[in-house]
Amino acid sequence: MDFDKLKDKLLKDNKKLVENLTVIFLIGLILLIGASALSKPRPSNNNDNKELVLAQKESSSEDYAQKLEKDLKNILSKIEGVGNVEVLITLNSDEEVVAAMDVVESSTTTNEKDSSGGIRETIQTESNNRVVTSQDTSGQNAPIVLKRIMPEIRGVIVVADGAKDPRLRYELSSAVQTALGIPAYKVKVISSK
Repeated sequence: MDFDKLKDKLLKDNKKLVENLTVIFLIGLILLIGASALSKPRPSNNNDNKELVLAQKESSSEDYAQKLEKDLKNILSKIEGVGNVEVLITLNSDEEVVAAMDVVESSTTTNEKDSSGGIRETIQTESNNRVVTSQDTSGQNAPIVLKRIMPEIRGVIVVADGAKDPRLRYELSSAVQTALGIPAYKVKVISSK
C-alpha cells in the first residue's frame, strides 16, 4: 500500500480524531510556552547590587556624620558658658556593609596507581561565592545585609563662643572624647570670632 493512500484513508476515517488531537496539541503548546515565560527567573545583575550598596554607603555615612554632629552640638551647647557651638566630624572611610553570601564549595580527590606501582593523588577544589539577594517592594533585587560597620572617626572640630577659657576648652574636649570614644589628639576645640 502506498503512503499517500494510507494517509488519505486515515484522514477520511478519523477526521474527527485528527482534529481533536490537533486541538489538544495546540493547547499543550500554549500552556508550555505560558508556563516557561512565567517561571523564568529574573536575571540578577550583580553590578546593580554593587551600585545599590555603594549608593546606600555614601548616603548612610553622610547621615551618620550629620547625626553625630547634631547630637554633639545639642549636648555641648548645654554646657554652662559655652554659648553658640558648631561641630564638624570627619570620617576615615565609608560605612562597610557585610552582605549575606551563598558559598558553594566542592572537592574531588582522585587516587591513581600506575603499572610500576606508583600512586598519584589529585585533589580538585572548586568554590563559588554569590551575594544573596531578595526583592524589595519595588521589585528591585537588593542584597541581604548581615551587618553594617560604621566608619571610624578621623577627627572632630568644635568651634564655641566660650572656648577662650582653658577650663571650658578642656571640658568640651573631654565631653567629645567621652561621647565618641575617641582619643584627645582627634579633638580640636577652637574659640569662635
